[in-house]
Amino acid sequence: MMSCFERLLKPGLFAILGLLLLVSAASFTFAQTGAADAVPVLEGLDPVMLVQGKEVQGNVKITVTRGKFQYFFANAENKATFEKDPAHYEIQLDGSCARMGPPVTGNPDLYTVYQARIYIFGSGDCKTAFEAAPAKYLATEGGATTKVTVNAEGLKKGQALIEKAVAAAGGAAQIDGLTSYQEKSTFLQGRHTADVEVKTDLTVLFPDRVRLDQVMPDFANAAATRQLALVVTPGEAFALMQNKVRPMPEAARMDMQREMQRRSLWVLRARKSANFKPMAIGTATVGGSSVEQVVVDIDGTTYTLGIDPATGRLMTLSYWRRGPAGYFGNITKVFSDFRTVDGVTLPFKITATFNDEPWKEQSANVVSIAINGKTDPALFEKPKAEGNQ
Repeated sequence: MMSCFERLLKPGLFAILGLLLLVSAASFTFAQTGAADAVPVLEGLDPVMLVQGKEVQGNVKITVTRGKFQYFFANAENKATFEKDPAHYEIQLDGSCARMGPPVTGNPDLYTVYQARIYIFGSGDCKTAFEAAPAKYLATEGGATTKVTVNAEGLKKGQALIEKAVAAAGGAAQIDGLTSYQEKSTFLQGRHTADVEVKTDLTVLFPDRVRLDQVMPDFANAAATRQLALVVTPGEAFALMQNKVRPMPEAARMDMQREMQRRSLWVLRARKSANFKPMAIGTATVGGSSVEQVVVDIDGTTYTLGIDPATGRLMTLSYWRRGPAGYFGNITKVFSDFRTVDGVTLPFKITATFNDEPWKEQSANVVSIAINGKTDPALFEKPKAEGNQ
């Protein structure tokens, strides 16, 4: 029985393991069929009956299409019930694997019902793991790990610490005035036989164009090389593999943008947003560093920043997210090897843990950074039609 990881590597599916400098635990899948094609689901069973614990075959003449899925119903009454409250009866998580979460897609015929909701999975192993402890796979992405009581003194100190971190990184003018950012880095990716090195080339054209290139050993033949690229622009998002273009699912695009927001430089740039209210919560020792902790909320995700009180450097960053096994927990990134590039001081080494256990796919060594260099706009353009699929 295949795991979610193995299923993603089946012929006919496109998988990218990792995302940006700090690689996502999830993988992107791009099916050969068009996204507009409705797929029959749940082995044709009536979803209204299914949430009641009954497996009743639907009628092929009584259907409803929601997004990419087509549902069948035993009778018109059940169809009407579904249409009154589709969010309750349809497949949850927009069809993502309930164990791994978006953007990992699920098999619409591999399902389970939990608390009167239908969930699907990428593999039988994922289904088994979820059914053993469903609650830990359904936590809220980006939620706070600690309760914080907001007070005027804490807000004042938190704001001062953020300003100190901005100054340590090069100052507001340098950070806010970025026009482009290029970074080359490496990380280790765990495989069944051994860890392999993945080379990453990230290009950002502010405010809203991102391209990520990755080079890694092929999964089937370690002596061969696999090259992948993800591109996100205001108008579209797509992936490139072997000179072929495939559209990026919405969940994958959102995941890529979320990973960008989790980078230390982006966290500091977000300080001008309306809901950015830094709250100092005291000192702590994180990753061997004594830091002043500041809690902030950015677009629904609560981050705990660890700032060196002496230098102002942002030394640690913690938040709640899915881990490598799919369940939710606390990830902490420890930053070191700070270097100044064109007036901006950034870490060249990131060491990550999930629930205090090492997470190598989220750790990275930066090889080089270029600030406000020339960026070819063609990097963000879709290749000509003959290479598309």
